[in-house]
Amino acid sequence: MDRKQLEKLGDELREIGHKRRQLAEQIFNEVQEGDSRSSTALYQELSHISDQAIDIITRQKEMFDEEIQNNI
Repeated sequence: MDRKQLEKLGDELREIGHKRRQLAEQIFNEVQEGDSRSSTALYQELSHISDQAIDIITRQKEMFDEEIQNNI
């Protein structure tokens, strides 16, 4: 398993997690203020970033699955 690649994916996932948290806070604030247009746009961005996080998690899982299969 490529440890550097695994660490890089972890760093990317952390960065995306921070972005997701910020967007979630912005969406909450926009909804509270009644700005549905802005909150909808922010939600679309949150959805896209969430998909990126899922892709990274899937790649990490595949790396571990492959490593385990190779060592059995």
